[in-house]
Amino acid sequence: MNLFEDMRVFVVVVETGGFSAAAQRLNIVKSVVSRRMSALERHLECRLFNRTTRRLSLTETGLDYFERAQRILGDLAEAEEATRSLQTELRGRLRLAAPMSFGLKHLSPALNEFMRAHPGLDVELDLSDRYVDLVNEGYDLTLRIGRLPDSTLVARELGPCPHAVCASPDYLAAHGTPEVPDDLREHQCLGYKNRANSNQWQFRMGQEWRSVAVRPRLIANNGEVLVLAAVDGLGLVSLPRFLLEESLASGRLVEVLRDYPLPSSQIYAVCPPGRRLPAKVRALIDFLVQRFST
Repeated sequence: MNLFEDMRVFVVVVETGGFSAAAQRLNIVKSVVSRRMSALERHLECRLFNRTTRRLSLTETGLDYFERAQRILGDLAEAEEATRSLQTELRGRLRLAAPMSFGLKHLSPALNEFMRAHPGLDVELDLSDRYVDLVNEGYDLTLRIGRLPDSTLVARELGPCPHAVCASPDYLAAHGTPEVPDDLREHQCLGYKNRANSNQWQFRMGQEWRSVAVRPRLIANNGEVLVLAAVDGLGLVSLPRFLLEESLASGRLVEVLRDYPLPSSQIYAVCPPGRRLPAKVRALIDFLVQRFST
């Protein structure tokens, strides 16, 4: 048996929650995963899993072994990465997740440049507006926009992400232009589903931040969809400027309420906790900081 390989498969089984999911991530058949786990239990002379027809859970011994195996494999990967970094070339695979629109508009060209500089590096990129579970899904890094909740994850700020409120000229001609945030109560609005509260927009009014209740005619979890809806005259939208810049430049959208700042948000690189970051992850974060902080 290959103890380190069996240990790696075991960790993936625990992280993904089952043999089938682990087989899919590892690109092997489920029977191979099951055979390796049985061999590992025979080698350790103990039971690692509680198996039922509906779920798979760790025994107390299995939980202890999982925590130790994670540390061992992490140390091994770090040692390999450190050795490779001595050759001044990044190698291996990097799994990265990012929001869809930001990934298409800004991350993708930056990532292409980074990969050209490091031909030995392979990248798996997942673009989605869903919340990504770094630890359980096995990602090295994810980019997040907004305010981060308190977490054990490791985060580094990459750069600012300013917002704006916009509408199409046709919408403003038909419904009027809001002069103060409270005017939004009389307007149709478009809500971003991934925001904590899509029907409450915050503005700086004088010396304090105030929330204004809006009526979202459309709620979506993708910024591009909301931009298109705003361009088509369906209402006012509040989004990051990187999503709005092309439509603003072309005149298809017009910015409103410029005298009332919106809360600032940031772009973050977020990594799993627990060990020193691999050289390939550190190098990409440093590159993105330089790219997006200006």
